[in-house]
Amino acid sequence: MRRKKKRLWKPVAAGFLAVYVLTMGLATWLVKEKFTEDYARRFEENTAYLLRMASEREFAVEEEGWENEATRKGFYQSLANDYLWRIDSEDLQISLGFYDREKHLIARSRDEIKGGAVGWVGGKRREYESFGLDDYLSREEKEILAGYCWEDIKNQGPETPGIYRFSIRISPGERSELWGMYVQKIEWTEESSLDEEGERYEDPLNGGHHSYETNVMVDYQTGEELSENIKTFYETDSQIVWQWINPDIEEAVLETGNVFSTYLTFPFLSSYMGSYDSWKQWNRSEYLQGIPEQGEFSWEGVIDGPPLVVDSDGWYYRGKYQLQVGMVGDPFSYMEIRMESRPWMAAIDYMKYVYLAGLALTLVCMAKIVVAFGKAYEKQEALEEARRDFTNAIAHELKTPLGVIRNFAENLMEHNMEEKREYYLDQIIGQTEEMDQLVVKMIEVSKLDSGELILDKEAVGFSQLVREQMERFQPMIQERHLHVQIHAEEEFQVKGDREYLSKAVWNLLGNAVEYNVDGGRIEIKTQKEQCIIENTGKPMGEEELRRAFELFYSGDKNRNRRDGHMGMGLFLARKILGLHGLKLDLQNVDDGMRAVISRQHHHK
Repeated sequence: MRRKKKRLWKPVAAGFLAVYVLTMGLATWLVKEKFTEDYARRFEENTAYLLRMASEREFAVEEEGWENEATRKGFYQSLANDYLWRIDSEDLQISLGFYDREKHLIARSRDEIKGGAVGWVGGKRREYESFGLDDYLSREEKEILAGYCWEDIKNQGPETPGIYRFSIRISPGERSELWGMYVQKIEWTEESSLDEEGERYEDPLNGGHHSYETNVMVDYQTGEELSENIKTFYETDSQIVWQWINPDIEEAVLETGNVFSTYLTFPFLSSYMGSYDSWKQWNRSEYLQGIPEQGEFSWEGVIDGPPLVVDSDGWYYRGKYQLQVGMVGDPFSYMEIRMESRPWMAAIDYMKYVYLAGLALTLVCMAKIVVAFGKAYEKQEALEEARRDFTNAIAHELKTPLGVIRNFAENLMEHNMEEKREYYLDQIIGQTEEMDQLVVKMIEVSKLDSGELILDKEAVGFSQLVREQMERFQPMIQERHLHVQIHAEEEFQVKGDREYLSKAVWNLLGNAVEYNVDGGRIEIKTQKEQCIIENTGKPMGEEELRRAFELFYSGDKNRNRRDGHMGMGLFLARKILGLHGLKLDLQNVDDGMRAVISRQHHHK
């Protein structure tokens, strides 16, 4: 039994863990399915929006035509990058590719230096197209540059300038070529810092004097500009912390290029959407970066284009649309838009607090079950031990009278003495009566422990009950000259079975008489909440007092059984009183013992 108890927590823990994992897994799967449906819906909505934007622009310029092919490519490149912000989710990302009528790629979502920036060279306005960073930098170089960009975004606020400036060096000719990229760390001050000659700080990279003015703050209720919140910062120092120089350009030629401040675009890396990790995930996705240079579009009779083509590997949910821009059957261009999402990750993140709550609940339930089973095992073990003790005690109690009967029977067989025959028979009958009394009490114990005993419920007053039972002890009381006093201060009344309560009181009074001293006293008091039976005699020792209610415990040899005492009286008395909601306590007093019967008070 003890070994089973020690190992109990292991199968219980394994069972609860299995239920927990199964339940949480099923719940996560259901949430994942909901996220998958949501991602598919949002992807379809954004696809329809982008397709409408491209088609409307193509129809708008259809009559006059595009200014040139570069302008058309610039529009599609802007569409491929500038509308990714509409996907406001860390677990859903897209990439776009636009193709001409020959299905050659003309623009796609990419990391780039934003085109269209304006500078002035020799009094003339200078514009340049965007540059794709993949054409110049390795992945490691891009990640370094994106890191500076993200750090700048995090440190720039509505009232503070960024800590970095991003610049490019381009060729001086009409056809812009990228010769270099620079990242400068800038030091700003709110007041204009003048050098000894009274001039502002000149940036060593482009020779300019730079300042930064915070955005105008507007009271949206009144429309009034809060000009006092506008701040102006001036560049007071700078340092190039990273640079890239085109290896095909000689150093002497490099100096002839023009340097301009510029803006970098990294998809899913901005102050209002995504993060550095989101961009890195997008940049490293083979699916999102795998838009082909030559498009392959086939509708197979479907007028408006094919449905979502799903390409899921279980962990990632991927899909794409391939659509015609403009007239069906005679499109201006083609569009392929790809989606990659992580519904499992989104579901796990959504469920994280449910996991913790479920784990806490599982541990609590597991602990309660283990404790409950532990108590059940302890109870079973106690019952087994009680059975063993009961069997041993019965064997011990029956051994003495059986031995006496055997001895007297052998004497009768060996010594045929008529003068002792009657004595031997009386002893044998006396021992059998004692055994019969033991068996009767054992039957009473079995009834009380069976849990099937049905007790009557009637009003029973203890003052009357005590008087009735004391009458049975009158011959012994008179013989030993005991003085009995009964004080009925107030009736102690309970609802119960009179027959069994009489047995309990009879056992207590029997002890008060048996263990008294000749000429001693017995004093009984009944009050509203208790009945007290006190008698003179030898007090119990600490061990006797602690074990007085144990079955077959007969205590000190000086107090042990006389007149058939078998150590069952107090056990039966407490058992019967307990079934009636009463408790029994034994106490030593100065000249004897006290038994107190009182109501049990249950604390909620």
